[in-house]
Amino acid sequence: MKIVASGRQITMGIDMGASMLDINARCGEEVLKRTKIRYERSAIESFLSRFPNCQIKAVYEAGCFGYWLYDTLTELGVEVTVTPPSKMPRAPGERVKTDGRDAEKLSREHQAGNLRAVPVPTKEQRAERQLVRIHRQLVRTRVRTMVQIRSFLAFHHIEMPREIKKKWSAAFLKWLQTLDFTGTPGGQYLRRSLDALLRIYRELTDEVNALKKEIAEMAKTKRYAKASTVLQSTAGIGPLTAMTILTEVSRIDRFPTSQQFTSYLGLTPSEHSSSETQHRGHITKTGNTHIRGILVESCWMWISRDKSAYTTYRRIARRREPKRAIVAMARRLATKIYWQLRTMKYNNLSA
Repeated sequence: MKIVASGRQITMGIDMGASMLDINARCGEEVLKRTKIRYERSAIESFLSRFPNCQIKAVYEAGCFGYWLYDTLTELGVEVTVTPPSKMPRAPGERVKTDGRDAEKLSREHQAGNLRAVPVPTKEQRAERQLVRIHRQLVRTRVRTMVQIRSFLAFHHIEMPREIKKKWSAAFLKWLQTLDFTGTPGGQYLRRSLDALLRIYRELTDEVNALKKEIAEMAKTKRYAKASTVLQSTAGIGPLTAMTILTEVSRIDRFPTSQQFTSYLGLTPSEHSSSETQHRGHITKTGNTHIRGILVESCWMWISRDKSAYTTYRRIARRREPKRAIVAMARRLATKIYWQLRTMKYNNLSA
């Protein structure tokens, strides 16, 4: 095994793939090693052993591969930074992008101190966040199943009886279950198709309800109880919305201003300005989609229960379309949440 460096300060930029890691190791302006290794602990340990007694700082971009690499490198004595891809400096006209170039850029920018870091939750907090996210994912899957059932009825021109007032009520589901396709060519296959969709719908509903109860219990735990209660004091915010916000934010002090918080949620308007003109467009939609989506949904309940919020919404809606008005209200709600959490110095990373 060839020693690359010993007793030096090393900066490593790592570009992650599904099975491989591109690594660029440098010391000052000198690039010591460019290589590609397997995304496995044994390969990482073998590579790091080529830098005995070195102080190693590594950086990689946050993404779909989570924090396993962070945990592994930290256990091996490496100081690790996870940086948000959206904040990576981009040179004008930069068009060539490869894994090797990305690793080199990460190491260079990290050594220069140009990269921001995202707070890394503990394994327990990641599990709590995962539970809340899975609930929302299952809700969306159930909605797709409901659309499939409605499409089935429309395609075969099956109309709901007038005495059933509400879709997805117990009466509606019972009617679906007892629909008789006898005498219809291929009726047994239609019945089987609808039964399959109904079974999926019921299983998803049971799972969604079970997770909802578990998340409500989590909201009462020591880590979240105080902050959850404060957030739920606003009309339209229940345990699910509160826990989505709290598990995603982790700590509010990483946002010095409310504007930075709304920007993190992708709720700030995009802007295209020159020396003489200023144009503000639609929201950026960059940042945390989990909170942004649930805040927009909560706003409809907020304006229906809070007269002051409704008045503000109507004033904005007179100048803009309702969809843009509700997004503006979501921005106001996000600002309110920010100051609630900032006042109580919310930080579940130290809980």
